[in-house]
Amino acid sequence: MRIRRYTGKDAQEAMLKVKMDLGSEAIILSTRKVRKKGIAGLFSKPLTEVLAAIDEDYGNKKVVTEPVKKPRTGLTTYNRTGELQPEDNRVESLESRMKQMEIMLESIYNSVGKGQNKNPDTQKKEAENREAYEASATHAAKENRTAFSKQKIEQGQEAGKRINSKDSEALALFRRNLADNDIEPLIIDKMVDKITQFVQNPESYEEIALVAEKILVKVLGQPQGIQFREDQRPTVVLFIGPTGVGKTTTLAKIAADYSLNHPKKVGLITADTYRIAAVEQLKTYAEILNIPVSVIYSPQEVEEAILEHEDKDLILIDTAGRSHKNAVQFSELKMLVSAAKADEVYLVLNASMGRAACRDIIAQYSFLQKYKLLFTKLDEAVVPGMILNVRYATGRQLSYTTAGQSVPDDIEIANIEAIVKNMIYGKETGG
Repeated sequence: MRIRRYTGKDAQEAMLKVKMDLGSEAIILSTRKVRKKGIAGLFSKPLTEVLAAIDEDYGNKKVVTEPVKKPRTGLTTYNRTGELQPEDNRVESLESRMKQMEIMLESIYNSVGKGQNKNPDTQKKEAENREAYEASATHAAKENRTAFSKQKIEQGQEAGKRINSKDSEALALFRRNLADNDIEPLIIDKMVDKITQFVQNPESYEEIALVAEKILVKVLGQPQGIQFREDQRPTVVLFIGPTGVGKTTTLAKIAADYSLNHPKKVGLITADTYRIAAVEQLKTYAEILNIPVSVIYSPQEVEEAILEHEDKDLILIDTAGRSHKNAVQFSELKMLVSAAKADEVYLVLNASMGRAACRDIIAQYSFLQKYKLLFTKLDEAVVPGMILNVRYATGRQLSYTTAGQSVPDDIEIANIEAIVKNMIYGKETGG
């Protein structure tokens, strides 16, 4: 593996040099700020230094010399049973994560660059185009309802089966559609009972769907983002959840949004010292956004870390993903939640999770006194029923949803109308 250092006036220039020299397959190992040597360095802006590497065998290059041992990355990883992972697995995992970070960092720069270069007339024109597009999409979705209901009725007649003997063909079809969205049977029964109280024509799938929309919107409730304190003290927000749901990326998206798009001073704290390159990942985000970050190794350190950021408006705390089946890890998480005394806690869940795993996770996190629901990977969810299941089971308020890896773009306050339409009409006609 060939390792090189590149410097530029900013990270974008340094990354360009990496790609020009090593190609797009280069791995970014680290990024930091450096100053020029000598007196001149004291009066000039710091440069960005990127440490990159490329596999010398890439592109079918043949090494004719005798084998040389691969340089160690300095990272040692262990699996869940405490056994040392093979070197190849560690390198492969690091390469994958570094490539993801490169894509996310480029998105941040593009987002910042666009915001700085656009003039007011261009921004106004783009806003008008977006409004026109959204209006057109809404109109198209309404027109699709009638055609969609006719198509579904025909499919239901061909199936020739009713889940409930009292259901009309349209109602039986609606029931099956909810089941296909992986919605809990209990919720489906309650939905159908409620619908029958309001529809005048139980044979009309369109009328059933319109009534269902109103009911589901009410059940899901009004989502809410971060609510800031009013006493001039920093608002402390804690993100927790199972392994692999994307807590760190989600935290970075929120940090980028408030630091770039709102006049808020943000501080970061990470307790995720278990996952390979997790701290480096968050530090890279923090450096690009010019946000301070603190690393803690035990729950007892979180209070002191919060005090270090007492001059900030918003403090975001990242935690390590904990298996809901590991009692020891959960005990440590409970201690962290208690010590942090966060103003808001967000339970981060994967929107594509199945019903059985969902029920298990909710039960394990029942120790939380108050929290909001945040769903990630909405773009990967085949069906959005899990959002309704969790909301119904916990009664907790919805907040953000994420759909993609782009920072800070792929996050928004949950679009209840779009989620409901996807459940009833499917993604193609949900608008």
